[in-house]
Amino acid sequence: MAFVYDCAAVTHIGRCRANHEDNFFIGKLLAPQEQAALSQSGRKCIQKSLSADNARNRIFAVSDGMGGHKNGEAASFLVADALRRFACADTGKAFRKRRDKFAYIQKFQDMVRKTNREMLSCEEGEDEAEGMGATLSGVILFADEIVPFNIGDSSVFLYADGQLRKLTRDDNEAAWPGSSKTGALQAGRRLTKYFGLPESGGVLAAAFSAPIPLRGKQMILAASDGLTDSLSPSDIAGVLASCPGDAGRAAEALAQHALAAENGGRDNTTAAVLQVREKKQRRLL
Repeated sequence: MAFVYDCAAVTHIGRCRANHEDNFFIGKLLAPQEQAALSQSGRKCIQKSLSADNARNRIFAVSDGMGGHKNGEAASFLVADALRRFACADTGKAFRKRRDKFAYIQKFQDMVRKTNREMLSCEEGEDEAEGMGATLSGVILFADEIVPFNIGDSSVFLYADGQLRKLTRDDNEAAWPGSSKTGALQAGRRLTKYFGLPESGGVLAAAFSAPIPLRGKQMILAASDGLTDSLSPSDIAGVLASCPGDAGRAAEALAQHALAAENGGRDNTTAAVLQVREKKQRRLL
């Protein structure tokens, strides 16, 4: 079975922050000029979309910057751009034919370690970069399955058959809340893993969750904590249920619901939605 993907990402600066520190990679990312525009002008929201097939491995992810001022947006851009460069370099014969998923994931982990060291080098070279950091969550799309990964507390969810399932586990001191609570109740959580973490405790690596077989009509959501701190799992499921088959409308609706929530808008909010569809096969006459 072959599949096609409709991807859409919506990112909003929120109602309280003066700077925008989120980024994403869906084959496209936010350029530094776009991040700056969100921080310096009346523009508060950017939406990007992409359609693709499974002709090669693809990465779909969100990164949430840390550190404040220019540090966070520089950190999340560094992570998103590293994903872009990794995806562009994905031209090896084994990767194109997807004969060795383990090798691909090992290369991905090499990219994670290299990016973390680049970020630590930035901190050493400039006083203004001290304390910069970023999270990362997303999925690698192989021909037949989705492999979720994360570093930090940005999250990945699967919505299928009317059910929402979280695919990643947050790297912080608190568990993600149940459906009866909002994430805002856990404000102030300390991250235990993120880009920018010194390597004295070991090299940084992404946590990979169990693979999910690909099926048509699946929706995958990668979100920064600005969204998950504002909406409960049942809220997220309700929004996705109201936008069947439409990644762009779902991403936009999630961002708007998060901003409108009682505790929403306190942080930058990014929702990246991937809609999986079965590819129609041509009939031979």
